[in-house]
Amino acid sequence: MAKDANKKNMDVKSRVPIVAILGHVDHGKTTILDYIRKSNVQSCEAGGITQKISIFTVSPSGDTSKQITFIDTPGHEAFDLMRSRGGAVADIVLLVVAANDGVKPQTIESIEIIKNSTVKPIVVISKSDLPDIDIAKIKRDIVNNGLLLEGMGGTIPVIQVSAKTGKGMNELLDLINLVVDVEGLQNREELPEGVAAKALVLESIKDQSKGNVSTLVLTSGDLCKGTWLGYKKEGKISIEKVKGIISEEGENICDLHNGCGGKVIGISELIPLGSEVYILEDNDSKLLNSLYKKEESVEEVALADDDFFGTMFNEKKESDGKYLNVIIKSSSQGSLEALRHSLGKLKKEEFSVNIVSDGVGDITIKDVDMSKLSKAIILGFEVGIDKNIEDVARKNGVLVRTYSIIYKLIEEVEGALDMLSTPKEQEEEIGNAIIKMMFTLSDGSKVLGSRVKEGILKRDAKCYLVRNDEILAEGRIKSIRKNKDTVNEAKQGEECGVIMSIEVDANEGDELYCYKVSR
Repeated sequence: MAKDANKKNMDVKSRVPIVAILGHVDHGKTTILDYIRKSNVQSCEAGGITQKISIFTVSPSGDTSKQITFIDTPGHEAFDLMRSRGGAVADIVLLVVAANDGVKPQTIESIEIIKNSTVKPIVVISKSDLPDIDIAKIKRDIVNNGLLLEGMGGTIPVIQVSAKTGKGMNELLDLINLVVDVEGLQNREELPEGVAAKALVLESIKDQSKGNVSTLVLTSGDLCKGTWLGYKKEGKISIEKVKGIISEEGENICDLHNGCGGKVIGISELIPLGSEVYILEDNDSKLLNSLYKKEESVEEVALADDDFFGTMFNEKKESDGKYLNVIIKSSSQGSLEALRHSLGKLKKEEFSVNIVSDGVGDITIKDVDMSKLSKAIILGFEVGIDKNIEDVARKNGVLVRTYSIIYKLIEEVEGALDMLSTPKEQEEEIGNAIIKMMFTLSDGSKVLGSRVKEGILKRDAKCYLVRNDEILAEGRIKSIRKNKDTVNEAKQGEECGVIMSIEVDANEGDELYCYKVSR
């Protein structure tokens, strides 16, 4: 027993610590990581916003014995499911709070992820080089949301940094290693015989040149090119040879070590997000089946989530309300999941969003055909559309919108629901008149000398100026005069002078049509 315990402790010590970085959008998370790995990922992000999970391993000061794996997670609220997935696998979480902005909605969501996990948190106050910041208030707000900081009744470390000036960045890396030394790493279960490694799927995308690509983080063991990868999708297990591994930067690598992450290429299907996959020593479907049977209860929870989304988006009934039909195409399963989740929460009056279909990859002719049948808008996120397909869509009156920033997509869909839920104006004609002449007052106002043919003309009512059945102007009646008196209305057969709310140029014989507007 003691020998087994020692082996387990050695495995934990040899594993690279995994650090997730959480926090609100635009609080400097990616900029901090850019500084750490001396790259410039942020400038390549649409709108400077991280919209996918990325993972990389660094060796601070070149010391390979002190490697750290970082998981960068999206900050926008649409990606809350992806953030929780990153937080679940980490040993340490950096909660980044901008010194000039303080605690925000995604900060609070990230705090909840931390509180509901066994992860060790470090609070990082970013942008601390800016003037007029109130660090004490930020710390109080964090404590009030349930994280007890050092010096304020708790043990959670807090550090101030600036990725712009470098202030506190080396100290942050030292603090991460200190927490690892003092607190240790999360214990992972021992791998069964025949299993070389276990990993969690953080993201799956369909790449035009590389095909299906899955981003993994190894939670136990090591992964080598040419070994067997076993996964489960829609209740069916599959085993495939790992044809290639690439880093976050796109470099080919031969293997991944315990606690590191990378992208596996050449798998025939997109592996579902959040899946636990096994690296097997042999093509052993019997072993893989037994491994997944042990996790059956966990798998049922994951399937329940899928059923929830299926019910929400694909089984709409006429009695449920009115819907804006959309077809979603996205660059990855993670962003697709985020879009489904966010659009499913939108509702304006009786209107909500009905996702007719969704998928990963560019917009296709099949999407256009489905849009015609279902009268749906096609929404693309970080995907392309062939010019020929775009021409077919335009000729068939199919609206296609593409976006590179997720919240822009969500805002426009929300705006469309606003328009749909706005009560339509109903116009009821209450009278019409023929124009006999037009003259101009000393203040420049143009008066339409008119005779009421039918009904009445009313002050403030909507009216159209018409010539030969063509509308020349639309406005309202600003005032009505009979003789020299200002009146509220003029009845059939009466002559009056009408001043409209807009500048008009009328001729004898033109007509005025007056309407009552109701919603």
